[in-house]
Amino acid sequence: MTKGEKAAKTRKKKEQKMLDAMGFERKSPTVRRKRKPMSEEQKAAAAERLAKAREARGHDGSASVHESIRDLPEDHSLHWKKVKGWIKDNEQALKGMKHLKDSKDWKERSEYLSLQTYINNMKSYLNNGVWLDFRYGERGEHRVTHYCIAMSYHPNGEPNRSYGTFYPDINEVWTKELEELWYGKDYDPRRVRKNKLLDEEELFDVGGRDSAEV
Repeated sequence: MTKGEKAAKTRKKKEQKMLDAMGFERKSPTVRRKRKPMSEEQKAAAAERLAKAREARGHDGSASVHESIRDLPEDHSLHWKKVKGWIKDNEQALKGMKHLKDSKDWKERSEYLSLQTYINNMKSYLNNGVWLDFRYGERGEHRVTHYCIAMSYHPNGEPNRSYGTFYPDINEVWTKELEELWYGKDYDPRRVRKNKLLDEEELFDVGGRDSAEV
């Protein structure tokens, strides 16, 4: 036994002797039993009970959600509760793909960055109420449909339409098949713009609009 250990032992004896003289009884430390680990079913049930209790107290998780999407119906495709679940699941998936972040294969790096971008876009949606991504769903399996709020037109007066966009004037999503049904298979909107430019050049040549000739 070293000198330091002997000195510590002596101090401990003196402390105990002093406590005994004062009539102080040191309580033995409480032994805590290890809690039996919960099964997956028990964890799920406990989480559900906790969520219900929080919701009953008004803590449903909507405080951090942008006010414009806070009151969406629960069956809405982009309800904030669904999006929060998608974020959680995809963050777990991203952790499992961490090894792809610095992969030498650009496809693997792209896969990692694509999922990371999707997660960031979903978080941004909860903060500002604007969905920035072209996809949605738990795995991004659905595609967003664009909605036209202001029409544009070709120089000849025909509507300028883009595939995959919903137009309220026809109450449909514009597709290649719909374009062929309306205008025929030989229709090309680029030709409309080209012809318009040719017409303007002809006007300039003969002293028409904006010509310097008198």
